Amino acid sequence: MSKRIGWVPLAMVAGLAMAAAGASARQQAGGGVRTLDVPAINMIQKGKWTARDSEDKERTMCVRDPYQVLRPANVNTPCQHVVLESTASRATVRSSCAGHGTMLTRITVDTPRQVTVDTQGVIDGQPFSEIYDAKRVGDCS
Repeated sequence: MSKRIGWVPLAMVAGLAMAAAGASARQQAGGGVRTLDVPAINMIQKGKWTARDSEDKERTMCVRDPYQVLRPANVNTPCQHVVLESTASRATVRSSCAGHGTMLTRITVDTPRQVTVDTQGVIDGQPFSEIYDAKRVGDCS
């Protein structure tokens, strides 16, 4: 079943940034700030991105934080992330969001301006599975 949840896929793709092994991103967890670092996500450039899903629908968005890819937009509680794979151009991260569900995100960075995000899971009882091809198209206005 392919279903989109209320998060920004390309901000998730282009604004990609949050896990463990490269630059850093912060997340609230249990009252503290946890720093995650994933080299592949750290490579992704900030800016204006377009993301095309498997149904050939395209969205344009401003990516300010590449680690957004690891967080559904409709989830306000902290999420915990476990990095299952981390290389210079690929990452696989399992995210568990308290009271909302889990998701698995695979990120492949072809270049800092072109990324593929494959994500699946169950959030708020709704299963989803989607692949996004994203590319940076300029600066945010």
